[in-house]
Amino acid sequence: MLELKEAIKKAFEHFEVIYDGENLPNKLLEEIEYDDESDMWKVVIGFDSEHIRTKTEGNTMFGTATVEEKERKYKQIRLKGQDGSFVKMVDEML
Repeated sequence: MLELKEAIKKAFEHFEVIYDGENLPNKLLEEIEYDDESDMWKVVIGFDSEHIRTKTEGNTMFGTATVEEKERKYKQIRLKGQDGSFVKMVDEML
């Protein structure tokens, strides 16, 4: 069976192949789980998208304070537990 560190490494390798050449900053491991029933690793990778989100932080004496931040997106990479081969990638909501 594929060990934890190797599953993480494989997931990021598959992610890079899928998004070859795209600038996706701040890629981070967000979650990882091994499912005994399906013999599958589920690895969630988060990254900053190009979309800017504006959110209200509250009221100040000068008006409403807003903050702009890049929207965070998440992809779940599923790998076979035995060899780390790619099964599928799905959107993930955290």
